Amino acid sequence: MSSESLVESREELLSLVDRLASAEVVALDTEFHGEKRYWPELFLVQLADRAGPVAVDPLAVGDLSPLGEMFGSDSTTKVIHSAYNDVAILRRVLGVEPGAVFDTQLAAAFVGYGEQCGLVRLLKKACGVRGVRGFSMSDWSARPLGSKQLRYALDDVRYLLELYEKLRSELEKRGRMEWFRSESRKRFVDRGYGPSLESIYSRARSKGKIRGKTRPALWGLVKWRERLAQELDKPRNRVVRDDHLARIASMSPRGMKDLSRIRGLPGGFVSKWGEDVVEVVADALQNPPDDVPSPRRYSPRKGSSARKDILRIYAREKARQLDMVPSLLLPKQTLKSICGHPPDSLEQLGQKPGMTSWRMEIMGKDIMAVLAGRKGLVLGGKDSTKLTVVDVTDG
Repeated sequence: MSSESLVESREELLSLVDRLASAEVVALDTEFHGEKRYWPELFLVQLADRAGPVAVDPLAVGDLSPLGEMFGSDSTTKVIHSAYNDVAILRRVLGVEPGAVFDTQLAAAFVGYGEQCGLVRLLKKACGVRGVRGFSMSDWSARPLGSKQLRYALDDVRYLLELYEKLRSELEKRGRMEWFRSESRKRFVDRGYGPSLESIYSRARSKGKIRGKTRPALWGLVKWRERLAQELDKPRNRVVRDDHLARIASMSPRGMKDLSRIRGLPGGFVSKWGEDVVEVVADALQNPPDDVPSPRRYSPRKGSSARKDILRIYAREKARQLDMVPSLLLPKQTLKSICGHPPDSLEQLGQKPGMTSWRMEIMGKDIMAVLAGRKGLVLGGKDSTKLTVVDVTDG
């Protein structure tokens, strides 16, 4: 196997695993399709160590489990750009929890490159490297892979180790490595990788007039569709759309005749799944489950809008000073929670969602002072656009 090649057999995969076993850092990327199935289909895994990039073809190799030890190892840092989807699919395919992930997109947000900086743009800005464009929408399931297509895939990991060194150096130089590690743990350890049924339910509920007694019916239908979509390995909305579930729940059909009268259901749906749907609705209405999500009622305290305006301006100015992006410094949901129900103490502020230790370190005291009216924002002068946080006094 050459340093830059396509692995297409188990023997080549095992040789690659041996080669990577001693690597402290490995660049990683995947190519997959997520449009036609419930579970995204993995068609390529790209890896790179100091010797160069290699692509693994899952369609030819089959069992990728030999990669599991490296993927789960805390002693081998996996360098991935915009890592969540790649980690999620490999976690499922390999059956291993990820260890030591370094997301270059997240790291870039901490050192002034923007929160959603794409890899090609980031490589050019940080390393002066011009990446290949034009193959992101390729059909990765087609075989054989074209030479330009394969080169594009390998370029996704070819320069990642150089980028990793650059970003790691910047994080350490600015004293932000612990901030980055804290946010990484939040995104790749604490955060779940499965679908959020509560979020799906909330989205479906917004599509129709779902009131108290029909909420259990919708919850039952959401869970039923999720199980069916997994069994069929189809996207959930290709089984039945959210608005259709809301329509069924609001009508709560008692039998097949009632169900068939609901307008807009896809052709063949009633004959194929009608009996199951009627049974799910009946069971939910007769025996409402205890875990039906409650409607989220947001009732902010008076002055929420004004608090949000001033803290948003504060966060923008603080982010400018730190060369970060405001949405990373003070996420939208954190801002909403703080302004809707202001904390009475630093301890309460630290309990707000997303108010991590590194955010508390940077701006916890300032936020409390701004909310209490002890600090304000002023312009530097008549023609200045620079904002400064100042102590507010009677004078």
